[in-house]
Amino acid sequence: MKKSYSQWNVLQEKLNNQKDSFLEYFFTSKYRYIEIKLPYYEYLRGEVFCQDFIDLFEEAPYTFSVKSLMSIIFKDFLTQIKKGTNYESMARFLVENKYKYIDPPKKETRVLKQVNTNLFSFETNEEEVAVKEENSRTAYLTIKIQDKMLLRGEIFLHDLSPFLHKEQLQIEELFAILYLDFIAKVKEKGNNVDVMKAILNRIT
Repeated sequence: MKKSYSQWNVLQEKLNNQKDSFLEYFFTSKYRYIEIKLPYYEYLRGEVFCQDFIDLFEEAPYTFSVKSLMSIIFKDFLTQIKKGTNYESMARFLVENKYKYIDPPKKETRVLKQVNTNLFSFETNEEEVAVKEENSRTAYLTIKIQDKMLLRGEIFLHDLSPFLHKEQLQIEELFAILYLDFIAKVKEKGNNVDVMKAILNRIT
């Protein structure tokens, strides 16, 4: 079965459709919509950051939102990738943060299992660690993305896949990981005016 790098799987779509050239595809203005899942608190934290951004700059659009922020972070990430990257360390970064921000933490337990009346063996099980209800709410965001950006992201994940070993990543997860890593830095260090100015330059 072919790997899917997003809910649309545009890379496979283009490989299967030889009629359209890649050159033509990269100059199209078609858009698609992808759904991103975020922990609800982290979504709210992003909304606060966006409001701070709007309050700081008069020229900032009042419509600036978490969706806008996520799109800028994603585009900036792809721009950096075009300049070259160490795929091994990038794979490690993304997988570690996927476990940190998206996948629920898991722990291994050893269970004593009776084989017969005189013999016992140990069996290893994985179980999810309980998460408090107030922290488990999820925000669902629908993001509008150009086909050419979606394709570029899928090609990046395809190039990255040999370094992921058994792990898999999709564009929707990449969006979430990059955003959540950004918000984690904001929570740790506060709003960085230089970063906010860089965001303003992307949209004005």
